[in-house]
Amino acid sequence: MKIGFVFDDTLDAPDGVQQHIMMLGREYARRGHEVHYLVGETHEAQRDPSLAFARIHPLAKNVKVRFNANRMRIPLPAPRGPIRELLARERFDVLHVQAPYSPFMAGRVIAAAHSVTPLTQVFATYHIAVDSGIAMAGGMALGRVIDAPTERLIPAGHSVAVSRVAAEYAQRTAGVETRVVPNPVDVARMRASARGAVPRAHRVVFLGRFVERKGAGVLLDALDWGARHGIFPADLSVAMAGKGPLLDECRQRAAGIGVPVEFLGAIPEDEKGAFLASGQVAVFPATGAESFGIVLLEAMAAGAGVVLAGDNPGYRSTMMDNDDVLVDVTGPDRAEHLARAIARACTDEAWARRVHEWQQRTVLPAYDVTHVADVLLGMYEESLVARTVTAR
Repeated sequence: MKIGFVFDDTLDAPDGVQQHIMMLGREYARRGHEVHYLVGETHEAQRDPSLAFARIHPLAKNVKVRFNANRMRIPLPAPRGPIRELLARERFDVLHVQAPYSPFMAGRVIAAAHSVTPLTQVFATYHIAVDSGIAMAGGMALGRVIDAPTERLIPAGHSVAVSRVAAEYAQRTAGVETRVVPNPVDVARMRASARGAVPRAHRVVFLGRFVERKGAGVLLDALDWGARHGIFPADLSVAMAGKGPLLDECRQRAAGIGVPVEFLGAIPEDEKGAFLASGQVAVFPATGAESFGIVLLEAMAAGAGVVLAGDNPGYRSTMMDNDDVLVDVTGPDRAEHLARAIARACTDEAWARRVHEWQQRTVLPAYDVTHVADVLLGMYEESLVARTVTAR
């Protein structure tokens, strides 16, 4: 099949949706399919040898905005002529749009495909979750703008969501019923990138942006509480990786905590597996606005001992509602709850072993890219067979 991923944003940023479509594209190409990316303004990715499996087509200039506590880029109006020329030349079997999308680029691609290549099958994946009424209202307004010209052009049964939370967002903002097909993780690739690293006793790792909702501050509160109450092993150490506007503030706070905390800055992609694998405990105490939890799966795939997650709806979905590994990080006792969870993961060997085995044997297989690709490619093939029958 010739498959085009349609994404309003750039491929140059290593954010969650970019990882999602590049991981799937790599797997599709490995199976012999031809992969294209129809994207917003992109420069570095076009020179990236790791993306040589695909062709990249930047279609619009982008401007940076903030939405749902995230930084993102939205497209300026994309010229219709180049879109129509690209579609007429490539004749895609499938266009898979990442949603919610802008009427200025992805919306124009969908509309043009309907008239230029009406046999092209259009699918959509919803990625977003929100944690405020304002963000939901904004999504509903955008949904109304999109719905008029293009949402009806995506056939029933062709929309998926990466989690229950994203499915709810799609239904409330766009009136779209979706099938949950989760974000993938390339288990084999992540394990290889760990380079044989193993968890170090009493080491805690955190990887994420230093913004409030990712929970770096919650983790520091928990470390302070646990140190003051003497519940941690004496040799507990913590490594925090990532960057963001709260990084300097977190460094200053950590200086007054009775646990050594190392700040490593941004971790190169090829070193991420080894870093995550080094943790006896990998902690991701995000407080909300998470549609999924790909970093949870990356830590499991790398081989971290126990992966703990903030109990927000997106992470709860990814963790299959397992309360053993979900921690209340929003209530008044959040520091104590997280501190006790970390201490248990470091000191209760039988419990930690059971959790690790559950994460490896039950969670990871459900999200491995080979399984997720099987599901999506099966949906594509079914629609193409139906298209052929209808055309006859």
